[in-house]
Amino acid sequence: MKSNIAKLIEIVKRLPEKAVNELLELAEIKKQESDKEEEKAVPKCPHCDAGEVVKNGKGHGKQTYLCRCCGKSFTKTTQTIMENSHSGEAVWKDVIRDTIEGVPIDTTAENLDLHHETVFNMRHKILCCLEQEQAQNPIQIIGVCEADETYLLESFKGKKFTEDADRKPRKHGAVASKSGISDEYICICTATQRGGAAIAVPVCKSQPTSEDISAVFAGRVTPDTLIVCDGAKAYDTLEKNGNCSIIHIAEGTEGFKNINTVNGYHSFIKERNRNARGFATKYLGRYSALFSLAYNITDFIINDIYKMLCDMNNRYNTIANSQSEGLFAA
Repeated sequence: MKSNIAKLIEIVKRLPEKAVNELLELAEIKKQESDKEEEKAVPKCPHCDAGEVVKNGKGHGKQTYLCRCCGKSFTKTTQTIMENSHSGEAVWKDVIRDTIEGVPIDTTAENLDLHHETVFNMRHKILCCLEQEQAQNPIQIIGVCEADETYLLESFKGKKFTEDADRKPRKHGAVASKSGISDEYICICTATQRGGAAIAVPVCKSQPTSEDISAVFAGRVTPDTLIVCDGAKAYDTLEKNGNCSIIHIAEGTEGFKNINTVNGYHSFIKERNRNARGFATKYLGRYSALFSLAYNITDFIINDIYKMLCDMNNRYNTIANSQSEGLFAA
């Protein structure tokens, strides 16, 4: 799906020069009106949340504010995803849309006339924020839910192998050297609320233990939650600890007692993994946070995510942070 900016560029290319000039003049007038409206609204201080804020000149074309309580200066983009960004709202929303829809980075870069590395950094800043948000406010699954694990092949995509590495590098599309579920696979614990929320959390190599299951689900279920799962006994720890109720089913069971919904979620995750030619394992935690939001997507999620990233709740991650902090290690 083409971004709005790519579509707009194609439309403008077909317009006569006079019409383009008129559009530019109109855009400049709208921008000035928008800037005036923004200047009237004085935000709270993102550092101490105080309301005693005054204007303090401009820097790099942005209105600067000074907090009289803590003495710190800031702009409306401080501690948001837009901090130190050269791209505007429309570009960020297009990158969010392509991230949600699983569009390759090169395609996004071409449509927006940006460099591959720029889009890569923007995408991972978004993913970092989504992962941090879910860590602070875990998605709750209530009512009847289905739980199961899915497995993705461990990947060191983007990293050069050293001579003393544990294994030789694989080509795209290669399979594991061992049969069955082995330590070459990363286990992702998943659950879907029927007709509702979904979660995905990478936990370990090979099969999960009772401790892994508790770590994933204890903060995401309630005593009123009923989890339908396969024969894995590791889930029994949730019922023993009073976190929720458990029903084990036999493979191929039809009717109420089945896990077809969560299996469909697994297909969604694996399709995204194939389209990306494998996600680097170190980034799997943040991509799993994306899967939780992208599954059962709504038309409003792009604007919701953009607003969340710009709410001055310390959403800003530097490029160095996005490439080094919060990485998954099995």
